[in-house]
Amino acid sequence: MKRAEIYLVNFGKKYNSEFGKVRPALIIQNDVANRNIDKVAFKGVTVIPMSTNLFGGDLRVQVKKRDKLEQVSELCVNELCTLDMSRIFLDNLLTVLTDEELKELEEKLKSHLSL
Repeated sequence: MKRAEIYLVNFGKKYNSEFGKVRPALIIQNDVANRNIDKVAFKGVTVIPMSTNLFGGDLRVQVKKRDKLEQVSELCVNELCTLDMSRIFLDNLLTVLTDEELKELEEKLKSHLSL
């Protein structure tokens, strides 16, 4: 599991405005944490869920259909969350962000978090 990779993630039952169900999500946490996750008690992974409901704007980054990602989708920057790694289907890498997509995401994430 590496930063910028997209996997299917089980977000569980939808609760109010939270994302639910199994859907693609981006691994956004750093690779030092990703490499060492087996060595720590708390196995949380920070992800950004994706949606096929395309809205665009300052809080979305579009990812084109490619590899095993079956539909054009958007990363929902404002829905950043940390989940237990058991929710991530690591045997099914869907795709990896391009450098351009990752740069756009990082800029929108910085803006969203006022960094």
